[in-house]
Amino acid sequence: MISQDLFGLARQIDVELQVSSEEQARDILGKIRISDVDGLAAAVGVSRKKAARLIQLFNESKSGVKERRILPTIDSKRLKQDLLTLFAAEASSRNGKNRILSLTPTLDKEAIRSGLEACRNGYRVFEQLKKDGKLEEVKNTLRATDPKPTTASKKKAEPASETIRFFTSRAPMITAVRDLIEICGDKQHLTSVFLNNNIDMKSLDQIIKTLKEIEGSEILDAEAVISDAEVLINEELRKGRGIDETRARQIVEDNVAEVVSTLKMDWKEEASLREAALERLSIPFEFDRVGVNKTVKRWRERQVEEKASKTAKVETILKGRMSLVEEAVEKLILLDQALAVASMMEKYSLTIPEIGSEGIGFINGQNLFLLKEQSEGRSRKVQPVSYSLGKTQSLEAVAPPQNVSMLTGANSGGKTTLLTTLATIHILTLLALPVPSEKAEVTPMPIYFFRRRMTKKIGSLEQALSSLIPVFADRHRKLILMDEFEALTEPGAAGRIIATIMNRSATSSSLLLLVTHLARETIPHVKLPIRIDGIEAEGLDEHGELAVNRQPKFGHIGSSTPKFIVKKLSKATRKKRVKALYEEVLKSLEGETTTSFQAPLDLPWISKKEPARK
Repeated sequence: MISQDLFGLARQIDVELQVSSEEQARDILGKIRISDVDGLAAAVGVSRKKAARLIQLFNESKSGVKERRILPTIDSKRLKQDLLTLFAAEASSRNGKNRILSLTPTLDKEAIRSGLEACRNGYRVFEQLKKDGKLEEVKNTLRATDPKPTTASKKKAEPASETIRFFTSRAPMITAVRDLIEICGDKQHLTSVFLNNNIDMKSLDQIIKTLKEIEGSEILDAEAVISDAEVLINEELRKGRGIDETRARQIVEDNVAEVVSTLKMDWKEEASLREAALERLSIPFEFDRVGVNKTVKRWRERQVEEKASKTAKVETILKGRMSLVEEAVEKLILLDQALAVASMMEKYSLTIPEIGSEGIGFINGQNLFLLKEQSEGRSRKVQPVSYSLGKTQSLEAVAPPQNVSMLTGANSGGKTTLLTTLATIHILTLLALPVPSEKAEVTPMPIYFFRRRMTKKIGSLEQALSSLIPVFADRHRKLILMDEFEALTEPGAAGRIIATIMNRSATSSSLLLLVTHLARETIPHVKLPIRIDGIEAEGLDEHGELAVNRQPKFGHIGSSTPKFIVKKLSKATRKKRVKALYEEVLKSLEGETTTSFQAPLDLPWISKKEPARK
């Protein structure tokens, strides 16, 4: 039966689970495990949104930590959902997509390693299926598990018992498992990883045969069948001219025989129906109603009795196979998930990250959303970058090990993109999914992600500080990524606030990356060791676009690029007056310089033993 924990989870979303049998309980729990959102909504009688929420709560309970503890900010949650949407698009079945969309993050290192190992195995299966030329056939088989839309007129009657309902609701998936074993033959690369050896063809064939028998055992509407026959008899009698009694009797006999065959009547029911048809033969033809009612009543009682007997036999056969089907169906959806993840790995060259204990870093990382745009021809080639915060063990020195970093530099130079890439690699790792980099190491910890658009939405310094200060006051280890806090107040005050935040972070075990244009205003107030990284613009390219080396220089303050931006706009305009004004703006910027802040930085807390990487 369903554990009390699940009843408690349901109550959190104002749902009272009504469970009357062990079979119904297994049905509900099974649908939760395979993320069958629509099936669960129908079984429990709730909206699709509540069913999805119940599945998420169940997954959180398995991981032992609430998602809001790991992804506490709106931007962290939105990024997670955006990433899962990309992966889910590669799944073949609706349940496969839902399974990916309902993944929840964890901080458990062993759970993450286990999930990443499943990704490796999935990729091996993907490659083997592709090599064998069977990948598309497998995907089509998975697609066939989606329920076909039915109209009200074609809607099937409810199964006679909870046991039968359990199996009929999974019939397409049971058939798919059987088909996949047949497609792959004795190939161990699929059956050993995703399909248990206990799931043999004989057992599946017996289940499928039994389900087909059930499907053909619905009690028909006898009155409707007899009424249709009455209409057909009259049509034939009207068509023929000069029909004698012998021919009329033959037409009636033929149609009665068809009714008997359709309803599978016994000899007594057949004799009773024939008597009701031929007792008063006339035109227009009409069955004797009293005789028909008597016949139908006896027929229905027999049908109900036979169906009850058949149902009992079927339940005996099926009950012993529930565990087998539960495992087979769950493995089927896991296979769809694994192939979807493998498809992403191939399409975007994703890799399995290492699990660290002190920092986060990656070599040749790329923004996954820009990679998608590049694959669709909507953006230029994405430049890989390497970056790290804290200390990494499995990577060669990417950057001087420092927990706190300030990222400065060119407008439109990729600072926000780098911030998002770092957040992406961290969140995907917590979801036990591959990441967009050549190599990566991630230490599991909660991530507080603050995008620039989010800080603009806050709209006031008071609200921003009330949200941010508690985050930095909390001493628990976390990854904090902030984009341009300075938009909320004037530069001098913003510089002091940023410096205070960085000083506090430098005394903790947390990791902080803060994107800012206020290096000058901030540095004089920074009292503890931090790292300053810079992205530099190199001018305009032949297309008039900003040429930027998006790989940050470490221990280097990147200069802003207003002159290049103005030059770009000036070249793009044809209006003389507008161009003239741009020229005036350029002249006003000629004295603007950041040379006093270029590397090497003469700051007492920058280590002289660790040369900045160029």
